[in-house]
Amino acid sequence: MKKAKLVLALILLTSTTYAQFGNKSIGDFLSLGTEDANTLANPYLAPMANMLGAGLNAGWYTSAKTHKTFGFDITVTGAYMPTSNKSKTFNVADYESQLNEFKLADPSNSISPTVMGQMDNRPKLVSQSDPFGTEISMPDGADLDYMVTPMITLGLGLPYGFELKGRFTTELDLDDYGKFSLWGLGVQKEIKEYIPGVKHVPFLNMSVLAAYTTLNAVTGVEFEESDGDLDVQSNAYTARLLVGANFPVVCFYTGLGYGNSNSDFNVIGDFVVNGETVTDPITQNFTTSTFDFNAGMRIRLGIFALHAEYTTGEYSAITGGVGISFR
Repeated sequence: MKKAKLVLALILLTSTTYAQFGNKSIGDFLSLGTEDANTLANPYLAPMANMLGAGLNAGWYTSAKTHKTFGFDITVTGAYMPTSNKSKTFNVADYESQLNEFKLADPSNSISPTVMGQMDNRPKLVSQSDPFGTEISMPDGADLDYMVTPMITLGLGLPYGFELKGRFTTELDLDDYGKFSLWGLGVQKEIKEYIPGVKHVPFLNMSVLAAYTTLNAVTGVEFEESDGDLDVQSNAYTARLLVGANFPVVCFYTGLGYGNSNSDFNVIGDFVVNGETVTDPITQNFTTSTFDFNAGMRIRLGIFALHAEYTTGEYSAITGGVGISFR
């Protein structure tokens, strides 16, 4: 059997992660039939979808102060999301009642890796209608300790304390790994002048931000003699209140806000599963919403700037970058 490559390294854009994903197979789930494959593919992929949403909502700002009119910054940014231990496994027994054809061969061995984990002694599933009792092992994961979402971010100062923000990764054709693209838009508005006690403190700043990011990735998938594509689409929204202190060389900032993401992981194409041709056999949707808090700092050396921040929430993120900032 040819294995379907789960090369969601398109999202990560690091060669190390490519190698880790390259031999992992979401196609193994199709050995269970489409209904049971979809049931178990959901908890298998969920940690990656959730971490992806957290990464897309991070790294939107490096100060609570907006640029002056026509001031700007261009920054290369990366969001690093460490994988928690609980994200590396799931309990197949929690989903066994939803399975139509298969059940655990050994109920005492039910802990299976997610796409972020890896295990040697994985649970086996047995068909309830197969008189020979053929067993199928749960697919392994990629043993990933982190995800990375890189992008270029832009900021342009507008009148009345507004700042228009953008971010992008132009479409990349990564040969065997497929294609990847990302873009986003945001608006930041300074509100210091409306806050009594704050507007008279020169170094304090307050602003609000609303932003949207969308990601698209496509890569090839193979299962036995069939092939198609794994299509990933993710949309993320965030709204935040920012507070910061700006000094000549360094500034500190914090943000409290709400983030939401919606991600689709779909295997698209015609696949022969158990002797029948099935179109688009795996379709998964993940929605997350969470409140989070971050704190960071930026150092300016002339027009050059370095920044780093930490976001805490259901999924934490460490964001850093380097760029050019003017006014």
